[in-house]
Amino acid sequence: MGKSNVYMKRWLSDKRRLADLLNGSLYQGEQVFTAENMAVEDGEQGLVLKKADGKEITVQRYRDIMMRMDDGTRIVVLACENQGEIHYAMPVREMLYDALSYADQINELRKSHREKKDMKVPAEFLSGMKRTDFLSPVLNIVFYYGEEGWDGSTDLHGLLGLDRKEYKLLTKYVPNYRINLIDPKKLENLECFQTDLQMIFGMLKCRKNKEELKRYVQNNRAYFVQVDQDSYNAVCAMLGSTQHLKTVKTEEGGNVNMCKALEDLYQDGVEEGIEKGLEEGLEKGIKVLVQDYIEEGYSKEIIMDKLIRGFSLNREESSRYYERF
Repeated sequence: MGKSNVYMKRWLSDKRRLADLLNGSLYQGEQVFTAENMAVEDGEQGLVLKKADGKEITVQRYRDIMMRMDDGTRIVVLACENQGEIHYAMPVREMLYDALSYADQINELRKSHREKKDMKVPAEFLSGMKRTDFLSPVLNIVFYYGEEGWDGSTDLHGLLGLDRKEYKLLTKYVPNYRINLIDPKKLENLECFQTDLQMIFGMLKCRKNKEELKRYVQNNRAYFVQVDQDSYNAVCAMLGSTQHLKTVKTEEGGNVNMCKALEDLYQDGVEEGIEKGLEEGLEKGIKVLVQDYIEEGYSKEIIMDKLIRGFSLNREESSRYYERF
């Protein structure tokens, strides 16, 4: 697991944030899930299958985040899969995860009924569950925080190409499976969120414009002057290669002044621009010298010596510039 995914997992593992993510993105702010009724679940899922020849096949997968919520009558399993890159096979990947979760539940029912010795008919022995048993629904979430827009399929039918004319008749009989993709860059009604997700998601909309990003943070200074470390790390992960915030000293209480971090980032950009300009000027001077001396008939060795003395280059660098120009 990469550093960015670790940061995202830690950030979204906060029960208030996860509940807010689900309520705000799936239910338009309606408080369906609450942090108080959530419990952390082990994200490891496994299944052992037996082939006809008796050999066993083991299947094991790991969820980034898994919570269990007791709503008073049923148990709802919540799972969140962090994704920084587009995964074109995501519908199949999530379908396998969910199938493993349901298979685990059936195994638990089978164990429970065997202990109680309350299975009576062949159908119950065969399936490991009673007709009156219910499985807990699995709600999968793919939280995509990559820079590029998601251009992969969000359901199984899309992967199978069933939208093509020659396959239209199959759509009725081939089961579909859809993923719940949340791309914070595309969320419109941020007022649906009640935690700091509202501020962070608003910031992501400015990720490609440094000045706009800086202005947004300054306009919301009250929040960004004291961002908790987990949120700061998550922002760094979500901004990705477009913007790299510097590691700044945490203040009292473990918070980070993101306004200061962005100011440092801006100054770095100015200095990088100056340095780039100097480099371009240097290369232009080297190019003129090389081309002039070639026209005058000087040998490669003499030109390289002039480059070494005139521009403080080593022999390898001077040779590279000579070949280039």
